[in-house]
Amino acid sequence: LAPRHSSPSPLASATAADGSVAAAPPAAMGGHTGSTTLGPPLLCVGPCRSLREAGELHGRAAAGRIRAFLEAEEMVRTRSFFAELGPDGLPSAASAAFAELRADNAVAFPESALEIEGIAEGAGVPVLDIWMVNLLCEVQALKGLPIGKRAEHCSDVILRGEADDLWHGHNEDYTDDPLWHDLVYFVKYEASSDANFTPVMGFCYPGMIPGFAMTWGGNGLMLTQNSLFPPAVNRRGLGCTFVARCALEAETMEVALLQLMRPGQALGMSVNLIELPTDGKSPRACNVEVHGVAGTAALQWLGDPLGSTLMHFNVYSNLAAGNANNPRNSAARHARASTLLLAAPSRNGGAADVLSVLADSRTNTAFPIFGPTTMASWLLDARAGVVSVWARSRPGQAPPLHRWEVDGFFGGGRKSRSVAPFRGDVVRTAPEASLSSRPPLALQRGVHRADLRLRQEVGRGVAKALQSRRDCAAAMAEVNAMRKDLLQQIKLGTLGEEAAVQAFRLKFDRLLQVWPLDQGRGGAGGSTGAEDRVKAHEVDLMLRKELGRLLRAKTSAEDNELLQSAVLVELRRDVVRRVRVGEVPPEGALAVFRVTVAQLRGRGPEDEESEGEPTTCR
Repeated sequence: LAPRHSSPSPLASATAADGSVAAAPPAAMGGHTGSTTLGPPLLCVGPCRSLREAGELHGRAAAGRIRAFLEAEEMVRTRSFFAELGPDGLPSAASAAFAELRADNAVAFPESALEIEGIAEGAGVPVLDIWMVNLLCEVQALKGLPIGKRAEHCSDVILRGEADDLWHGHNEDYTDDPLWHDLVYFVKYEASSDANFTPVMGFCYPGMIPGFAMTWGGNGLMLTQNSLFPPAVNRRGLGCTFVARCALEAETMEVALLQLMRPGQALGMSVNLIELPTDGKSPRACNVEVHGVAGTAALQWLGDPLGSTLMHFNVYSNLAAGNANNPRNSAARHARASTLLLAAPSRNGGAADVLSVLADSRTNTAFPIFGPTTMASWLLDARAGVVSVWARSRPGQAPPLHRWEVDGFFGGGRKSRSVAPFRGDVVRTAPEASLSSRPPLALQRGVHRADLRLRQEVGRGVAKALQSRRDCAAAMAEVNAMRKDLLQQIKLGTLGEEAAVQAFRLKFDRLLQVWPLDQGRGGAGGSTGAEDRVKAHEVDLMLRKELGRLLRAKTSAEDNELLQSAVLVELRRDVVRRVRVGEVPPEGALAVFRVTVAQLRGRGPEDEESEGEPTTCR
């Protein structure tokens, strides 16, 4: 680590990995002076009181790298695309979309917006260019990637050992352009005792705030991201870099998960989140997938048994979402990694097993786990509390470029603290005394807690909805519309959390036309009252489905004439009317209907029930 320099001016304490201060010549400030042989350096910033100050020091320390990066071919093309004017001389649709993305994220993440302004000022570049770098995933998705140019990016592997043993490996892949490999770096933000942010360090593409790639905070949380390529992107919404960085500011892993799954994202993300062991508790790891257009999220935890693995590449694995890139490439990497970890952890140790995956180049596609696009490899040994980084060499086959001890890495700022286990239900936590002046978190008010529970219901039921509907996009949109409507009622105070969850289940069953609506859900809280479950329109849905069954099972011309006549329609309406006025109980409506149809057809009721599939089947 670079030595700390004290100075009366806070802007004099940005240091590069070699210990040079920010006031040094550009080459010492991380400027680009040609190809480097070592790899990405660590630039140390702070202690700082605000992210605006940290951003300015960041920009000064990496000024040469940022300027060179903005002149790279890909960045020039992206900038020109969003700067074009339409034929009438007004801003183009691309320019307007970029402006909307900036505005949305500046409002949602005001501290990050100030950090971006500081980076631009420190590097002496236009602030719009720094916004473009930090919204790179979203703007490139809006721009569209030609089929021939699509490439696979990062790989993640997490392995569980005994007790507190956990190893996390990540390969940062983007391009084989050597210029990009020369310009990337790590940056570390130290927080002063009166700072309003969590100290953080991370791998940065020049000008990018920490949070997009390998990043960890002073609160004991670490994350990496895997690029995803959904077939559609929202014109407006939150950027994945900003959402991930906001999650690292969380006091607990639970709150971080809710931040990662927050609605309104433009593109979506795949984030691997790790909580380091604290106060005798084992480390925890999970993956969060978010699909921005569908407004859905999925959470997958690393299992507790010895040898459990959690892997993610560049396709949606847990969400029913499409992939614009070729899923075969990620599937090949996943299969290869699974083969290498089949007996892990081995006698060589879990770290060696994970490194064997990160260094592997044997897949049956053009995109191996380790290749020319690999810019850096990261290995976390949670029990030892050590992070090792390799660059320009295969991980494990040469000494690491960096080796950092997590404990004591940050000289100040917030400390990690223990939290209650989280295995699906949000645990309410009381705010710390030091945070008593702040407004309570949304989690403590119950809104985000309810949203997470509704999203879990969506995750459980969406597969069933897709099986019963031809239009997958329409089915997912309808299910999420139900969730959003119920969440709005919770915010307005018209529904409680439990009532909203049960209402979602009832509406979902109605969507699938499952009868009876409370089937298989008993116990306290299993219903919201008979008056809500047995309304006449639900009986009508059941009878309409019965009509469909009868139509599929018709056996004669006489049946065909009967089942298409107005008599049968009137029969259905009459049964619904009798349920509405209380003459027929809802549970007996189906039997009354079947008996009447049997009488019209000259059969017994038992013949009607044995013919075809049961009405409760979907």
